[in-house]
Amino acid sequence: MTEATDLASAIGQCVGAAAAVLGLGFIGWQVKEARKTSDIQSLQAFLRDTKEHEHALLEAKTVEAKDQSFIELLNFLEAYAAAINGGLFPKITRDIVREKLIDSIAVITESDAWHVKLAEAVTSESTFQCLRQFMRKEKAAINAVISARASLTRP
Repeated sequence: MTEATDLASAIGQCVGAAAAVLGLGFIGWQVKEARKTSDIQSLQAFLRDTKEHEHALLEAKTVEAKDQSFIELLNFLEAYAAAINGGLFPKITRDIVREKLIDSIAVITESDAWHVKLAEAVTSESTFQCLRQFMRKEKAAINAVISARASLTRP
Protein backbone atom coordinates (compact mmCIF):
# COMPACT_ATOMS: atom_id res chain seq x y z
CA MET A 1 0.00 0.00 0.00
CA THR A 2 1.12 3.50 -0.62
CA GLU A 3 1.10 6.45 1.66
CA ALA A 4 -1.81 7.98 -0.30
CA THR A 5 -4.00 4.91 0.07
CA ASP A 6 -3.14 4.68 3.79
CA LEU A 7 -4.17 8.32 4.22
CA ALA A 8 -7.39 7.79 2.22
CA SER A 9 -8.18 4.71 4.27
CA ALA A 10 -7.61 6.58 7.56
CA ILE A 11 -9.78 9.49 6.41
CA GLY A 12 -12.50 7.04 5.38
CA GLN A 13 -12.42 5.38 8.79
CA CYS A 14 -12.64 8.77 10.53
CA VAL A 15 -15.58 9.83 8.38
CA GLY A 16 -17.28 6.49 9.05
CA ALA A 17 -16.73 6.83 12.81
CA ALA A 18 -18.08 10.39 12.79
CA ALA A 19 -21.15 9.27 10.84
CA ALA A 20 -21.72 6.47 13.35
CA VAL A 21 -21.51 8.91 16.28
CA LEU A 22 -23.97 11.28 14.58
CA GLY A 23 -26.25 8.33 13.84
CA LEU A 24 -26.23 7.28 17.49
CA GLY A 25 -27.04 10.84 18.53
CA PHE A 26 -29.97 10.89 16.11
CA ILE A 27 -31.24 7.54 17.42
CA GLY A 28 -30.96 8.86 20.98
CA TRP A 29 -33.00 11.91 20.02
CA GLN A 30 -35.65 9.69 18.38
CA VAL A 31 -35.91 7.53 21.52
CA LYS A 32 -36.32 10.65 23.68
CA GLU A 33 -39.08 11.99 21.40
CA ALA A 34 -40.83 8.60 21.40
CA ARG A 35 -40.81 8.62 25.20
CA LYS A 36 -42.41 12.06 25.22
CA THR A 37 -45.14 10.82 22.90
CA SER A 38 -45.68 7.78 25.09
CA ASP A 39 -45.82 9.99 28.17
CA ILE A 40 -48.52 12.25 26.74
CA GLN A 41 -50.51 9.22 25.53
CA SER A 42 -50.35 7.70 29.03
CA LEU A 43 -51.48 10.95 30.57
CA GLN A 44 -54.35 11.37 28.11
CA ALA A 45 -55.48 7.78 28.73
CA PHE A 46 -55.40 8.32 32.49
CA LEU A 47 -57.45 11.51 32.29
CA ARG A 48 -59.96 9.95 29.88
CA ASP A 49 -60.34 6.80 31.99
CA THR A 50 -60.66 8.83 35.20
CA LYS A 51 -63.46 10.86 33.67
CA GLU A 52 -65.25 7.70 32.50
CA HIS A 53 -65.05 6.01 35.92
CA GLU A 54 -66.20 9.12 37.78
CA HIS A 55 -69.02 9.70 35.27
CA ALA A 56 -70.21 6.10 35.61
CA LEU A 57 -70.35 6.49 39.38
CA LEU A 58 -72.24 9.79 39.20
CA GLU A 59 -74.72 8.50 36.61
CA ALA A 60 -75.49 5.16 38.29
CA LYS A 61 -79.19 5.00 39.08
CA THR A 62 -79.45 2.03 41.43
CA VAL A 63 -77.56 1.08 44.58
CA GLU A 64 -76.20 -1.99 42.80
CA ALA A 65 -75.00 0.10 39.85
CA LYS A 66 -73.38 2.63 42.20
CA ASP A 67 -71.65 -0.14 44.14
CA GLN A 68 -70.41 -1.71 40.90
CA SER A 69 -69.15 1.64 39.60
CA PHE A 70 -67.43 2.36 42.89
CA ILE A 71 -65.64 -1.01 42.89
CA GLU A 72 -64.53 -0.37 39.29
CA LEU A 73 -63.24 3.06 40.36
CA LEU A 74 -61.32 1.45 43.23
CA ASN A 75 -59.80 -1.11 40.84
CA PHE A 76 -58.80 1.74 38.53
CA LEU A 77 -57.21 3.64 41.44
CA GLU A 78 -55.46 0.43 42.52
CA ALA A 79 -53.90 -0.02 39.07
CA TYR A 80 -52.60 3.53 38.99
CA ALA A 81 -51.39 3.34 42.59
CA ALA A 82 -49.41 0.25 41.54
CA ALA A 83 -47.91 2.22 38.65
CA ILE A 84 -46.98 5.11 40.95
CA ASN A 85 -45.56 2.78 43.62
CA GLY A 86 -43.56 0.93 40.96
CA GLY A 87 -42.13 4.12 39.45
CA LEU A 88 -43.60 3.31 36.03
CA PHE A 89 -44.38 6.90 35.02
CA PRO A 90 -42.09 9.74 33.97
CA LYS A 91 -42.05 12.73 36.32
CA ILE A 92 -44.80 14.91 34.84
CA THR A 93 -47.28 12.06 34.41
CA ARG A 94 -46.37 10.71 37.84
CA ASP A 95 -47.06 14.10 39.47
CA ILE A 96 -50.46 14.50 37.80
CA VAL A 97 -51.56 10.91 38.51
CA ARG A 98 -50.31 11.21 42.10
CA GLU A 99 -52.33 14.39 42.69
CA LYS A 100 -55.48 12.83 41.22
CA LEU A 101 -55.07 9.71 43.35
CA ILE A 102 -54.59 11.85 46.47
CA ASP A 103 -57.68 13.90 45.64
CA SER A 104 -59.82 10.83 44.90
CA ILE A 105 -58.74 9.11 48.11
CA ALA A 106 -59.46 12.29 50.09
CA VAL A 107 -62.99 12.45 48.66
CA ILE A 108 -63.60 8.78 49.45
CA THR A 109 -62.18 9.17 52.96
CA GLU A 110 -64.34 12.24 53.65
CA SER A 111 -67.54 10.51 52.61
CA ASP A 112 -68.88 8.29 55.36
CA ALA A 113 -70.83 6.18 52.85
CA TRP A 114 -67.93 5.65 50.40
CA HIS A 115 -65.42 5.09 53.18
CA VAL A 116 -67.61 2.29 54.53
CA LYS A 117 -67.94 0.83 51.00
CA LEU A 118 -64.14 0.91 50.66
CA ALA A 119 -63.74 -0.95 53.95
CA GLU A 120 -66.33 -3.52 52.83
CA ALA A 121 -64.53 -4.01 49.52
CA VAL A 122 -61.36 -5.17 51.27
CA THR A 123 -61.87 -8.91 51.43
CA SER A 124 -58.30 -10.10 52.01
CA GLU A 125 -54.83 -8.87 52.89
CA SER A 126 -54.01 -8.47 49.19
CA THR A 127 -57.15 -6.51 48.24
CA PHE A 128 -56.13 -3.01 47.20
CA GLN A 129 -52.65 -3.66 48.53
CA CYS A 130 -51.07 -1.09 46.20
CA LEU A 131 -53.72 1.50 46.99
CA ARG A 132 -53.20 0.98 50.73
CA GLN A 133 -49.42 1.28 50.27
CA PHE A 134 -49.94 4.53 48.35
CA MET A 135 -52.28 5.81 51.09
CA ARG A 136 -49.72 5.09 53.81
CA LYS A 137 -46.96 6.80 51.87
CA GLU A 138 -49.10 9.83 50.98
CA LYS A 139 -51.02 10.09 54.28
CA ALA A 140 -49.86 13.65 55.00
CA ALA A 141 -50.82 14.85 51.50
CA ILE A 142 -54.23 13.15 51.70
CA ASN A 143 -54.90 14.75 55.10
CA ALA A 144 -53.82 18.14 53.74
CA VAL A 145 -56.37 17.83 50.91
CA ILE A 146 -59.07 16.81 53.39
CA SER A 147 -58.26 19.83 55.56
CA ALA A 148 -58.23 22.17 52.56
CA ARG A 149 -61.57 20.85 51.33
CA ALA A 150 -63.05 21.20 54.83
CA SER A 151 -61.94 24.81 55.08
CA LEU A 152 -63.68 25.57 51.77
CA THR A 153 -67.02 24.31 53.10
CA ARG A 154 -66.85 26.20 56.40
CA PRO A 155 -68.86 29.45 56.62
